[in-house]
Amino acid sequence: MLEPRPNRQGYVYWVQLVNGFGPQSKAFAVVFECPFASTADLDRELRQHGVVNGSRLDTVDDGKGGRLIRKRADFMFGVAGLITVQSYHKPCWEPAE
Repeated sequence: MLEPRPNRQGYVYWVQLVNGFGPQSKAFAVVFECPFASTADLDRELRQHGVVNGSRLDTVDDGKGGRLIRKRADFMFGVAGLITVQSYHKPCWEPAE
């Protein structure tokens, strides 16, 4: 199993969620960064608090097998609507400021 790689701000995951109910529901995914180093840590946070806070990363292909972070935004998800959380397999980076 792939372990999450630490990024400048935290660890990066691929989070799949569902929005809505019944036939109108839509699945979507986000690149999510947070301070939790493993999916087990995320699970504990969800069980204890019901939500996980972090950042949604807007990324683009860097042409070298990684992802360039263009923008980050505050993001939170909870148990309701959660499909899966897995380690993000591509390195994410930001240009030097």
